[in-house]
Amino acid sequence: MTPQLIISDIFSDGMVLQRDTTVFIWGKSRPNEIIKIIGSWGSEATTESDSNGSWKAYIKTVKDPGPFSLDIVSSRNRINISDVLMGEVWLAAGQSNMEMTFDYCCNTTDNSEEEISTANYSEIRMFNVKKNLSVDPLETLKGNWQSAIGGDIINFSAAGYFFAKKLHENLKVPIGIIHSSWGGSRLEAWTSHGVFNNLKPYEKELSDLENLYKQSKIAGKWFSKFESIPLASGAMDLLLAEMFPHINYLDFYLPRWKKLDHLGQQDILKTKNNQKWIALLDSANSVDKEFGNTKIVGATLFKNDFNANDINTNSYFIEIKPDKDTPWGLWEYDIYINGNKVGSSLLDLKGDKYKFYKDQKKYYVDPSYLRQGKNLVIVRVLGYARLGNIIVTDSNHSKVQLSRYWKFKVLAEEFSQIENYQYPYTSLYIYDKDVHLPHRPPKIAINNRTLGSLYNGMIHPIIPYGIKGIIWYQGETNTEQGGPEFENFRMLFPLMVDDWRKRWGYEVPFYFAQIAPYFNYGGMLPYLRAAQNSFLNIPKTGMIVTLDIGEKYDIHPSNKHDIGYRFARLALNRTYGMNVIDSGPLFNYFKTEGKNLKVYFTHTGSGLMMKNNNNRTWFEIAGVDKKYYDANVVNYKNHLKLSSMLVKDPQYVRYAWSDTATATLFNIDGLPASPFSSEYK
Repeated sequence: MTPQLIISDIFSDGMVLQRDTTVFIWGKSRPNEIIKIIGSWGSEATTESDSNGSWKAYIKTVKDPGPFSLDIVSSRNRINISDVLMGEVWLAAGQSNMEMTFDYCCNTTDNSEEEISTANYSEIRMFNVKKNLSVDPLETLKGNWQSAIGGDIINFSAAGYFFAKKLHENLKVPIGIIHSSWGGSRLEAWTSHGVFNNLKPYEKELSDLENLYKQSKIAGKWFSKFESIPLASGAMDLLLAEMFPHINYLDFYLPRWKKLDHLGQQDILKTKNNQKWIALLDSANSVDKEFGNTKIVGATLFKNDFNANDINTNSYFIEIKPDKDTPWGLWEYDIYINGNKVGSSLLDLKGDKYKFYKDQKKYYVDPSYLRQGKNLVIVRVLGYARLGNIIVTDSNHSKVQLSRYWKFKVLAEEFSQIENYQYPYTSLYIYDKDVHLPHRPPKIAINNRTLGSLYNGMIHPIIPYGIKGIIWYQGETNTEQGGPEFENFRMLFPLMVDDWRKRWGYEVPFYFAQIAPYFNYGGMLPYLRAAQNSFLNIPKTGMIVTLDIGEKYDIHPSNKHDIGYRFARLALNRTYGMNVIDSGPLFNYFKTEGKNLKVYFTHTGSGLMMKNNNNRTWFEIAGVDKKYYDANVVNYKNHLKLSSMLVKDPQYVRYAWSDTATATLFNIDGLPASPFSSEYK
């Protein structure tokens, strides 16, 4: 039975309504029922639900900040919403650098403790949209409004918080932030399905959606029968833990991995044979062929035994050598002798001993673990279900014979989370004795990269809530996936912005962040930035530059206050009409004068300023051969003069054209210039 009166969580206690305008309120009720909206500030509205029970009404708001109350009344029900403020409402959306809170992974936001201890802004409020994937556009969402007071800001978008803080300080009115973001998401997921019609690069992906959704539903129904545990981290996190130990990835993720140590313990501690174990006939010690060459990824036990008849006089060792053909990804192991752990690739490590790519490793077996005669060996593998090569030797370097066949048991498999999404958005689904893996459907799921999945689940339910504008930080995932021209991204972004604006019914200001430096983009970042520069041709947009605040080996720069404050500069100047410098220098044009290039910029503010960066200017020039060489720079405040002894007839110029370049050019007002290339304007 349809409930009598339903509204989305976004209409709830503590909400902020866009002030001094007309806003929509909507929901569900009985079909063809009169709904009345009553605001304590003196505005009312009446509407009637349609034959499906859907209704929508608009009501006038006021300048007075409140607080007020709002009543929604049907023939038999009344919903009262209290502590309603009138202020400026903005949507903050994107991926992880917008999502990053004051307690995010191992690289938290700068000055977190100070901000948490001093936050006392009852008129700054944030609504965190609960993560949700959807095949179809949804009407409701989950979340709640929270005031920016003390520890309550810990789960705020840090960039959104600093943006709101600066607006509040300058406008002296309540600020509401609707925060809707998802780490690792690509632009395509935030774009509605209608945009992809007639876009040739997406024809196949769009045509495959129906089958994808069908298979995803089947797989989701199957996995939902089992208990699940969120995976501790992704393969890339552990790889970075080895590559850059100073970032402390391992220190952050290792305690979460250790929480998985209970997996299979009942089987590990048993010494009797169990009929649930399957003989492993593959000579490569992979379970995949047992299930029709389906790659098994999750938690797997492998079991064998050997005889030790002289444990009082002989020492024993066990060696493990990884399978050279194991696909890239997680492959972690723990080795047990008679239920006692003798070696681990991950769980028992401390400090910088971890290695993502495993070497052959030899472990000494404590004599107290051994039994005279038969001894049980169990290897637990997390990740790809590959055993590798296991050898038992004694102190005489003699090989101790294992039984002919290993046996295995799949404890759990990885699959996308179905709800309550937590990074890395996959879980281990724990299998019980009744599971027959050959009957398991293909592991197909929609995710935060699927066309329209996040628009449907996390943007459509917000529309047409009254907002003043949008701040957007996304593109890292598209940098990883794109080609050198980024034509898909360049084509899609303006279409997405236009689509959102049409759905809101007005030209919403749309301010976006240029992607920060990071070492692992394979040289693709400059091209995505060039595409982002081109988006400034879209009316009522603005871009903040992050070249000076990136952290070369961390995709999540801790400096989020400059992100928020730079977004606020754009809003204060372009939306609210305050006379503030809101952008660093943007490349305009250049002139050739013999061996020199004169380069001119817009948004120079009080003038251009160069900062020393290890004696490199990050400006490069090239002749017709397009071979670039570092340039010497002379600053004339309103333009730069560039030259190089290696370029006699310069024809091209570029700046910070690298994944890891750092900022050298600013305006005197302190805002960094955007990277550019005269080849990609």
